[in-house]
Amino acid sequence: MTAALPLALLAAVATRARAEPPAPARLEIAIVHQAVSTTIEAVGPVDVVPPGGRAKPLEWKGELKLGPREGGLRLAQLKLPSETRLEPREGALIKVGPNQYRGSLILRLDPGQTVTVVNDVGIEDYLEGVLPHEMDPDWPLEALKAQAVVARSFAYANMGKFRKDGFDLTADTRSQMYKGVTAVNDNVRRAVKETRGEVLGWHGELLRVYYHACCGGRTENAADVWGGDPKATPPPLRGVKDPWCAASPHMRWTAFFAWQDVMAAIEERRRLPGPLKTLKIGRRDLAGYVRDFVARAGGKDLTVKASDLRSSLGAADLKSARITRLIVKKKGLEFVGAGSGHGVGLCQWGARIQADKGRKYEQILRFYFPGADLSEIAE
Repeated sequence: MTAALPLALLAAVATRARAEPPAPARLEIAIVHQAVSTTIEAVGPVDVVPPGGRAKPLEWKGELKLGPREGGLRLAQLKLPSETRLEPREGALIKVGPNQYRGSLILRLDPGQTVTVVNDVGIEDYLEGVLPHEMDPDWPLEALKAQAVVARSFAYANMGKFRKDGFDLTADTRSQMYKGVTAVNDNVRRAVKETRGEVLGWHGELLRVYYHACCGGRTENAADVWGGDPKATPPPLRGVKDPWCAASPHMRWTAFFAWQDVMAAIEERRRLPGPLKTLKIGRRDLAGYVRDFVARAGGKDLTVKASDLRSSLGAADLKSARITRLIVKKKGLEFVGAGSGHGVGLCQWGARIQADKGRKYEQILRFYFPGADLSEIAE
């Protein structure tokens, strides 16, 4: 697993000539975690490397099933140690499930007789596998470049987050969506290459940045979403008014839920003293996002956190906590809202529309992270 990196930021990119970039860091990404089995296929020549042993060519062809066995792993008919590495030779890839990956794979037997597959990959290659699954790869190049800088900053800031599990990051929304070379196009490659090594910083330190689909007109103060003192939040993460995302399909939306579904969602976190009678909007933060609702049940008023209710009802339907009003109907409750996602940091639709208007990625980043430095990472 990748060791925690001591990070420092070099001088701002915009104010100096670009030097030869440092060698990129490597990440270990769990692309399969605690699965009963998975499938692996070599796309080109691949070597099998046991711990402390000699590399041997993987001679089996086609799709191979990986699973546990007594004291180790089984890949097709091969009996492997409980941790084994697959090393692709130059130009080769390895397919796991439906996706193909650069870099080596670490195959591990878990204590519960499940299998984990970790992709050991350079961070720039990792970013190519992130971008097309976090932003439409056919969007304007400058929007993708802004996304690349934010995704790179996120990766460095969260490196080692899952160290106790034996890897750095996951390949899902707990970290960033990552699917290897799947859906990578020239637009994505250019966005990563033309921003190589660039991250966002604040006062010489790496800035913990975030992104979301659409802010609905104003981005959030990070502390209002993740906790902490809003006044202690670095200025680049305090939120801005955003006129750019007004044309987003997520700008205005409605979602209807039956009363029994709203009641069941609330009771996932706390027991109601009786049938749910009403639900009203409680407190809002300065950006207009709802912090909590007030539920009336059994003659009592109870506070329900907006983030909890959204999680229980489903973020795909209740797109954000930026709820403008609630409409009571006979069979349920209609939520009227704006935006999609948590609202912190880069608004992806706003970035797209800025890029459509001819704004460069540096301008987009300065807009969403005012005062942040665009710098190159020094490892």
